Amino acid sequence: MKHFFFLLLCLFLSVLQVKAQDSIPDQEIKVNQQLWLDYNFLNLIDSTKVLATEIGYRKITPKVFNRFLVHSTLNIPHEKSLDFLNLKKPIIESFQLGAGIYYTHNYNTDDNLEFRLAQGFKFLIPTLRGVSISNYIRLEERFQNTFNNSGWTTGYRFRYRISTEINWKKHLTKFTDGIYIPLSLEMFFNLKKSDRYNDLIRISPGIGYRLKNEWRFEVYLIFNETKNSTETNKSSSDFILRIRVYKGKLSNPSKEVQLEQLPESN
Repeated sequence: MKHFFFLLLCLFLSVLQVKAQDSIPDQEIKVNQQLWLDYNFLNLIDSTKVLATEIGYRKITPKVFNRFLVHSTLNIPHEKSLDFLNLKKPIIESFQLGAGIYYTHNYNTDDNLEFRLAQGFKFLIPTLRGVSISNYIRLEERFQNTFNNSGWTTGYRFRYRISTEINWKKHLTKFTDGIYIPLSLEMFFNLKKSDRYNDLIRISPGIGYRLKNEWRFEVYLIFNETKNSTETNKSSSDFILRIRVYKGKLSNPSKEVQLEQLPESN
């Protein structure tokens, strides 16, 4: 519970820093800067299944909106492989079932509440140099309410992410021992449009540091090319600084489960 109250305090302080202002033209957010903060932790469901939860905050400059989110994903390992392929590991690494709530406080239009469901799976592609390429495919069902008496709208979106992690091999000092470089490319494909944030391409280079205990930290410089960012904008280019904190490891008598990096929605 300590990590939960710690994050609530951070979110509360962030809200205190938000000052109201007059509405701004939509044209100003065609190119924008954003700050994303999130805290990720695990709950062990049984000997194999893990529930990974993210609590996050998003801030855009110029001040157009602030977003708060809570998203949990159940990770179900897949241990069966096709016998005739004679593989040491199954092609599909794991299955994911997710649900989340996203609340967007807008300055120049009605607020937006989104409830989201997701189903997906992960598979790995090993390379010659021992670097694994992780692939994550998922389908999202999005239910949005803009509080303007229009009721709930429904949208569907397909997402594909490819990512890898490069470990720092040259340990010049004890401090550099935990450094690694996460890289990912994610594509969002609209199947049925929602009110906001449909097709999207996201490039996410970053740097991470893993402590010897269960904590790790990551910083990303992300570029988004987004379609349908507001009611009038057809697209926007987003430059994002993302800071992620993980409480990242659970142990049980049969196996050790590492926290997986789950892709985040807008």
